[in-house]
Amino acid sequence: MKKIVLIFLLGFLIINKTYAQKYFGKSYPSTQNVDEYFDSADVKKSHTVMGKTELAQGFRSLEKSQQKIIDLAKKKGADGVIFSIEEEVYGTASSSGGSVNNKKKNKTTVSSSSTTTDLKQKKILATFIKYN
Repeated sequence: MKKIVLIFLLGFLIINKTYAQKYFGKSYPSTQNVDEYFDSADVKKSHTVMGKTELAQGFRSLEKSQQKIIDLAKKKGADGVIFSIEEEVYGTASSSGGSVNNKKKNKTTVSSSSTTTDLKQKKILATFIKYN
């Protein structure tokens, strides 16, 4: 019973962390339209940076993650969002194996292999802007 409760709590914390969205910055009255940019050089209007957020993709598609950020931008009163994406290596996984071949008399052949893989997580970074 204790194991089930611990597994449930651990799963809840992992899911909660994956879906947590943090925002650091100023807030204004909510807006209905938010312009989307994928490079700061694309913003032609005079603007100021009002805040930033990041969102780990988790189990969502990139489109759903992007929409979640747009919804937050509307609530915070942003006129535009500048998106970027990065992959963060949060760990490595290693596996190894081996085999023994005894087909020939008095002769044993041993072989082994090892594989190391980086564990990556996509993170969407967004800068909220307000037009001047």
